Amino acid sequence: MMTFDVANILTSMAFIKKIRAICGSKIIILTDGAPYYRASCRILNLRHGVYSIEVRNLMERIIEYVKDRTKLFDNYIPCIKDGCDEEHAKMLLKSIMIMLNET
Repeated sequence: MMTFDVANILTSMAFIKKIRAICGSKIIILTDGAPYYRASCRILNLRHGVYSIEVRNLMERIIEYVKDRTKLFDNYIPCIKDGCDEEHAKMLLKSIMIMLNET
């Protein structure tokens, strides 16, 4: 019997439910193979696949790139209002997309 970190399986299920609500149920969820993702997909009746080591390395580089750009963005354009909402994050991601598309 497999054991799961409750926080990980609950957060992965919440995340995958949002993806399913946006994209529908005829999708394949690709992950790094963590057991809580597999369990979440099984519980939610979604197809699950594990990406290769090459794709995993690429995904990690992309995530590091976004993290680095996020830090730079927040340094140059910090949100100074109390209770900052998700508009700040949306603006950040849009600016990163523009930056990536221009290079």
